[in-house]
This record gives sequence, C-alpha cells and structure tokens, in this order.
Amino acid sequence: MVRLREHDTVRVAQLLTPQRPFDGTEGVSRSPRVGDVATICHEYDPDDSEAPVSVEMVDGQGNTVWLADFHRTELEPAP
Repeated sequence: MVRLREHDTVRVAQLLTPQRPFDGTEGVSRSPRVGDVATICHEYDPDDSEAPVSVEMVDGQGNTVWLADFHRTELEPAP
C-alpha cells in the first residue's frame, strides 16, 4: 500500500463520514464527493498511519472548494 503524505495529490475513493464538517470559500464551497481530486495539506501525526489528515480541494481560481479531515483509507493517489 502506498503511504500518503503531506502535499500528495489524492482522489477521494470513499466517504466513511458523508456528512463531515468542512470549510471553504463562501460562494464556491461544497461538501467533499467521491472522485474529487485534492491535496493533503496537513498530517496530524506523520508517524501514525491511522491518524487523520487534512485535505484541501481548490478550484481553478485558487478558491477553497472544501477543506476537511479524512482517514487515509478514504483516499488514494490521484492518477
């Protein structure tokens, strides 16, 4: 299994918590969806493969569509 790290580009493969809290830029924000491509922007505990990671998806203008915490098992490397 590939170890996902900070700054990796990832795809949301599954949503174990579909109604998770998220932040984003007003007017463009929405909740994460399976298939979204985003970037891991923070590892809460890089030494713990079970620790959550913070992931951000931005649009073409650099606005944050969503920023949310995920379990690594919900993510896969982006193609």
